[in-house]
Formats: sequence, C-alpha cells, structure tokens
Amino acid sequence: MKIALYFKQNKLSDEQIAEYENKIVSYGFKLDHDNPDVVLFIGGDGTFLRAVHRYIDIVDKVKFIGLNKGHLGYFIGYNEDEIDLLLANLKSNKCHEESYRLLKASFSNSEIYAVNEIRIESPFQTLISEVEINGQKLETFRGNGLVVSSSLGSSAYNKSLSGAIVSPKLEALELTEIAPINNRIYHSLHSSLVLDSSSTITLKPKTSNIIVGYDELIKDDENYEYIKFSLSDKKVSLLYKEGFNYIRHLAETFTED
Repeated sequence: MKIALYFKQNKLSDEQIAEYENKIVSYGFKLDHDNPDVVLFIGGDGTFLRAVHRYIDIVDKVKFIGLNKGHLGYFIGYNEDEIDLLLANLKSNKCHEESYRLLKASFSNSEIYAVNEIRIESPFQTLISEVEINGQKLETFRGNGLVVSSSLGSSAYNKSLSGAIVSPKLEALELTEIAPINNRIYHSLHSSLVLDSSSTITLKPKTSNIIVGYDELIKDDENYEYIKFSLSDKKVSLLYKEGFNYIRHLAETFTED
C-alpha cells in the first residue's frame, strides 16, 4: 500500500516529518506523494479539505485518514498520539470507511468541486441573482450571498447560517441564504432548502464582480452568466476507527465540553 503524508506547511518540523515517514515505512507501507492509495493528513479539518483538493484529480482512487493535530477534528478519526494505532488498523484493514459525493458547480467554461460548500458572495454590494431549482424559478434573491452545501458540509458554514444539519447518509443539496433582504418590496425564501440528490440549483447573477468560494479556495474573479450546482459522481472516502458513530461524532465536535 502506498501512503502520502499531507500536512500544512510550517506546522511540522523536519524531525517530525522524518519521524512520521519512518513510522510509515516501519509498518511496511511505501511513501508515494504523487499516486498514493491512502493520504494520511496531519492537522485539522482545514488540512483535510486542502488534502482533498491536492488530490482532486485522483480523489476516487484514494482514501483519506486523519491524525488530529488541530483545533477541530470533524473529519478526523484518530488523536495525535494514536499514530501506531492508525497504522496498525490500516495494516490489518480494521478501519471504518465512509464515502461521500462531492459538490459540483458548473460554469460556461469550467467546473469546480467541493467537500463542504460552494459560496456565492457580494460583500460590498447587494447580490441580485435569479434562483432556479430543476429549471423552475424559485425567486430573485437579494442579499449578501448564497451557500450550497452537501450533506457532509451541512455542519460547516451552513450550520453557522442556521441551516439544517443533514445526515451524511442522505445524499442531498442544501441552499442557504446569507443576510437576505426581506421587506414589503423584496422577498426571498428566507429559509434553508434541502433537495434530493438528483436536483440542480442554477443561479443567474445580475451583479458583477461576485466572489465564488469553495471550501477554503476562491475561484478566479470573472463575471458569471450562470452557475449550476449538483452532486458530483466523484466521491471522497474517509477512514475512521472501527465503531465509528455519526451522532457520537457530532456530539464530540459540537456539544460536549
């Protein structure tokens, strides 16, 4: 099995990197940072998102397993001091695997993918955009922005906007508004909308110079005729300890002291 070691630059010393690499080799694995079978990421949830985008071209062929060395570890199955347990479980195929479909946003001449969400924002002027669901007009949105999240990403930025947390077992899209304008003249849904996995969301912005963010990345500035969102056929696979439980994982991340 080939393993790539992924971490945020300047967060590990040369000695720590060498220690992890030697440990990986000692368990009989090969180091391969270009075409791995497994990506071992060390850090927090942000490190995981960056790792996925680093390997986005082969994301269907690799699995991701995390060692928590950050503040939040929603995507991470092992604590910082459990490197031996992680490698032993990996060696004996005792990890629990979960796979999740990525989000896709299609533009007139390109497309992007995201684990958590894709955001359309206009921080310095009102964003005006037509919103269509499966080709049917829903509204003309006015406000700061719109967020489309996957079920997995519903507990990220979407949650901070009071969107619903959706079980990752449900393949769904969620549309949530950022600071919508609602008065006697302008109206919007003013609520999160959860859609089935076959649905599409199309935005037709009337505002120029909007910002498109996806996970921790920003798409190059340009004017967009339309942006079409859907669930991708691409999947990201995460490995956890055996006995992984989603509700317990949610409690450990958000509600337990």
